[in-house]
Amino acid sequence: MKQNATQKPMRRKYNLFFRYMGFSIASVAISFLVLYLLFLLFASGNWNNQRMEIMESNALVIAEKTATLMADDVTEEDSYDTALALADTLNTVSDTIEADVFLCDAEGHLVLCRHMIDEQTHTLHNGECTTHSGFTMPDNILGKTTGSGFGTVSSLPKPFSGTRQIIGGAQILVNGMPSGYVYATATSYNILSPYSKNLTRIFVIAALISLLLMMGLSYLFAAQLVRPMEKMSRLTKQYSQGNFTERLEVRGAKEQQELAESLNEMANSLSVIEDSRKSFIANVSHELKTPMTTIGGFVDGILDGTIPQEEEKRYLGIVSSEIKRLARLVVTMLTLSKIEAGEETLHYSEADLNQLLFNALLSFESAIDEAGLQVEGFEDLPHIRAEADQELLFQVAYNLFDNAVKFSNRGGTIRVGMREEDGRALVSISNTGKGIPEEEIHRIFERFYKVDKSRSEHVKGVGLGLNLARDIVELHGGQIFAESEPGGFTSFRFWIPIHKTTDSQEA
Repeated sequence: MKQNATQKPMRRKYNLFFRYMGFSIASVAISFLVLYLLFLLFASGNWNNQRMEIMESNALVIAEKTATLMADDVTEEDSYDTALALADTLNTVSDTIEADVFLCDAEGHLVLCRHMIDEQTHTLHNGECTTHSGFTMPDNILGKTTGSGFGTVSSLPKPFSGTRQIIGGAQILVNGMPSGYVYATATSYNILSPYSKNLTRIFVIAALISLLLMMGLSYLFAAQLVRPMEKMSRLTKQYSQGNFTERLEVRGAKEQQELAESLNEMANSLSVIEDSRKSFIANVSHELKTPMTTIGGFVDGILDGTIPQEEEKRYLGIVSSEIKRLARLVVTMLTLSKIEAGEETLHYSEADLNQLLFNALLSFESAIDEAGLQVEGFEDLPHIRAEADQELLFQVAYNLFDNAVKFSNRGGTIRVGMREEDGRALVSISNTGKGIPEEEIHRIFERFYKVDKSRSEHVKGVGLGLNLARDIVELHGGQIFAESEPGGFTSFRFWIPIHKTTDSQEA
């Protein structure tokens, strides 16, 4: 099982590597193939056009020469000399332009070509040419051939059948009268010709060199791409196991940098959550263990008679207080869970915020008296009524007063403020005391977060109260803020809409 687990990421790595390599090679090969085909099409068209122009121009020259010679013919001997001279010309031009040049009469029948000369005697054969036996130029080509020349690529009957021919022709005009035609023909460009085979060889060599270079460059690029991904894969496994010590280097392409930054931010967030989780487990364990130990000790003392009967009532009061504290902790955790899951809905009713704040403060009357705290601001509070969930909003006020009482200096002051502005109710609860360090103020509303131990070592809590207050205020469509001056004061301010909004959740 262990061997398979180690082979799996390697398989993924090589899959990615070879996919990229295969894609690059295929792209280059396809590009060369398309380029090669386009080049062949261009070369064949260009080759045919150039050959056509050459054969057409030579046909014009021979047509003019033939017309001149035919106009000078007087006797039969002159006609023979003219035919022999023309046959020599046809032979010379055919060799020069690598084409088959011949003369046809007005009906298109072949009457003279290079093959009618006896090379040994330098005389004309009698009868038809065996090479062009029975050849007649098609009417569609004859009809388009004029004294100014004509060129095309077309199929011809035997002996030219089987291949398309490049044709260049001109009409012979003797004293302005059509007397025949001169044609030069050559096989059209073929991709299997030696010329195209040489081109193919050059392209294949160039493609192989390019592919080798592409493979080298792709290997280097793919290696640079895969290497950071391997590290990301390794780090994500570490993070899944709770090890958040290592971070990625932010370098490489823009996309890689963004991915590395996102992964580092995720690791930082997970690290904070993990620290909070550990802190929460420790705090909750302590918060549950201490009152349960107290409750168990006092109940056992009452049952075994260790605690005198006249003291039972006082100790039962302590047990009741500890049970209520445990109940509040459980309710707080349940409420937070519901809000986080989106299951907590608001039950709106018209709330007297002045009375709500006063009732929440009454819960701490004994603690305020014991610490010698002064409460100011209630006498100046306006009576503001708002549409809100009274039970949850009471929890906000309770948590903020609880925080103020816990962290006020002995003999200090708690000040309450409230006003209405732009359709919102603004509430502030402040206390004198050590305050919150500037570097920690931005984390005060995080779940399970507690300020430094020296500030909170003498107070009880798991760091859920302010987080719950923020969630409830935001559930109403409002906001909450914290402000503090170390050694001076701490102030919490929040606002909620006077009237319920569509942004807040409804029952």
